[in-house]
Amino acid sequence: MITCTCGEPASVQWKRRPTLAEADQLSHGADPGDSYIPVYACADHALTPDAAVLMHQAVCSGPGKTAACDCTPEPLPEPDLEGDPSKPADPERPLPPGW
Repeated sequence: MITCTCGEPASVQWKRRPTLAEADQLSHGADPGDSYIPVYACADHALTPDAAVLMHQAVCSGPGKTAACDCTPEPLPEPDLEGDPSKPADPERPLPPGW
């Protein structure tokens, strides 16, 4: 069973950037900017859904029982899709790579 750092069962997962030491162990030639560390939290230590979808800084300790996390998460990436998002997608047009 996956648990929170407090020992309670995890109910949510969020991501943070690795520290330099963690990045050295993870990278194995890969770009460390693409790496992340999964963090698991119980209901008392969980981030909000809006905060959980963001990439947090390596030094982020996560939320406490009554406080938000102590970092400024990275903003969501800008979509790289072409066209007007208010119009329906063309069903004949293939999705871009990675979708």
